[in-house]
Amino acid sequence: MREIGFGLVFSLAMALSAFLVAAWPVPGQPIAAFFPNGTSQPEMARAVAEAGGSILQLDAAAAVAISVGDGRDYAASLYRAGAWLVIDGSLAQSCIRQARSLANG
Repeated sequence: MREIGFGLVFSLAMALSAFLVAAWPVPGQPIAAFFPNGTSQPEMARAVAEAGGSILQLDAAAAVAISVGDGRDYAASLYRAGAWLVIDGSLAQSCIRQARSLANG
């Protein structure tokens, strides 16, 4: 029984690690910053500006800001400005489009 539990935990850890490697933000490329649910567009815009980025797209319904920043620590700056998850922008846009198409039937 322990082997099965270990296998499940190990598999989950490997899947999460693979996702984080694939979603790691690349400096100079679009980055998606996910904010707490209910964050308004002006609040997201302010957070992106504080982090030193330029807004490409804001989605208040999903509380996501797609932006680009030049600094190597831009992703860390977004975390300090209130984002709870920062990932590669192209991956996030694909996931959001897929979720919307599933929701619309």
